[in-house]
Amino acid sequence: MSNQIHIDGENYFITLAIKNVVEDVVRKSQLNIGHLRMVVVVDATPFLELQRFQKLDLAAWDLIFCSGYFYNIVSEFSPEKLNKFICVDNNITELRNDLAVQLKDMHRETIGLNLADELSPQKPLFTPCELAFINDYFSCMRAKQIARVTGNNVKSVSNKKRNIMNKIHCTKNSDFYITLYFLNMLHKVELELHEPKTKVRTTVAWQRVSGQEAAAFQYAH
Repeated sequence: MSNQIHIDGENYFITLAIKNVVEDVVRKSQLNIGHLRMVVVVDATPFLELQRFQKLDLAAWDLIFCSGYFYNIVSEFSPEKLNKFICVDNNITELRNDLAVQLKDMHRETIGLNLADELSPQKPLFTPCELAFINDYFSCMRAKQIARVTGNNVKSVSNKKRNIMNKIHCTKNSDFYITLYFLNMLHKVELELHEPKTKVRTTVAWQRVSGQEAAAFQYAH
């Protein structure tokens, strides 16, 4: 069986650097990983990296090299999928060690020696009420609109948003959008975007986001 290593990635230099590390680890471990599908999604900002993720079918890849930003999201909210993610933000020694452990575990699974119990199913991350709010908010509805539709006041709506952001450790709107879109890819939240439920000027609804956040909405739609 061929042990030729191929790693996909849009950034040539980052992909080449990671491939060199992988080849060094494989050479020392003498593992055959030629059959593995590997991809590098690391980019300059979390938003750009999210765009790379959105082009992938996560289930189709065996190893995904990503930044600590996304690795931490997986570790916190989807640990059962952590065995296919490698954080490249570590120093070179830690990266080599993490990769060596990961490849050995994958090799054991391939030959049927992994006897570890599967992780217990996790309870839903969000309540039905929180999911409804998230989908309203991501459908470009402002706090006043959501309050009008749900019969709550604006302060209650703002508090609900803040509580949801705290639950997923977000302090900025940009992190809120990126984290939820990524959790959607991990099947931890179902984003069902819809037309705003009240008649408002679309341009007004979009004024609450700017720069990368507005682009995130456009990309999702």
